[in-house]
Amino acid sequence: MAEHDLIIAGATHYDGSGAAPKRADLAVKGGRISAVGTDLGDADETLDADGLALSPGIIDIHTHFDAQLTWDPWANPSPGLGVTTVVIGNCGFTIAPCKPVHRDITARNLCNVEGMSIDALRAGITWDFETFPEYLDSLERRGVGPNVATFCGHSSVRTWVMGDEATTRTATDDEVNQMASLVRAAMAAGAVGFSTSTFEGHNGDGGVPMPSLSAAESEILALTEAMGEAGRGIFMLTKGGDTSIDFLESLAIGSGRPIMIAALVHSSVRPDHTFADLRAIAAANKRGHELYGQVSCTRSRWISPCATRI
Repeated sequence: MAEHDLIIAGATHYDGSGAAPKRADLAVKGGRISAVGTDLGDADETLDADGLALSPGIIDIHTHFDAQLTWDPWANPSPGLGVTTVVIGNCGFTIAPCKPVHRDITARNLCNVEGMSIDALRAGITWDFETFPEYLDSLERRGVGPNVATFCGHSSVRTWVMGDEATTRTATDDEVNQMASLVRAAMAAGAVGFSTSTFEGHNGDGGVPMPSLSAAESEILALTEAMGEAGRGIFMLTKGGDTSIDFLESLAIGSGRPIMIAALVHSSVRPDHTFADLRAIAAANKRGHELYGQVSCTRSRWISPCATRI
């Protein structure tokens, strides 16, 4: 009997730690890495990876595959690019919970806020669920290719409770309590956390701001605390200009959970703004409050492809 099920021989290893790449063999036994190095013994199968790179699967922490997974369980093209885990439900833009009466506006909002094809959404989404737990059950019945971690989304929760008024006003105490109950149910069902957006550019159908933009800070605090009652989970927020790091630190304190802040993007108009946010996040971490900034790689000098040379 062979010592290993599989050996991938001679690849250049990029292990994700930041260490320099190195050439080595890697053995697999029972679906797990059993050894890394040289002279690993024999295997039932050996793959010659000379001249190729080998690395851990990529975890894509910010995706919007919520709808696509109902017709494409592989979340293409991500696996072909090395992605083995996708995190969906970011920015609060989920398709569950969703009552039948709100299905079309949910699709139209995604069409505008995330640039999705309305024809594809209308033809492709399999609406065999209404609540968030039912959505997870639906994905599990259908099966998925990559690992999938799902946020419970604020805009969907707001629409479930407030209907058409979700985009026009603050919520009452009773409505916030109803939303909190939905968040608790989502966490009990296996949500990875709760997500929202306060970013001013997040507009849905007809340019109407997405529902979460009408929420008061007290509502966001209540829902984040409801998430934290499970003793696990992450609060993910796409940050607007008026949302302070101090407020987000208060959410970490109130919920006892980590806060993931997106998307911190460099602006030539306010060149120090993102760096100021990152300094504030670092200061909060030193105080023992877990905040993380999602950043995008930016060239030192960026020229729009639409720019005109004069």
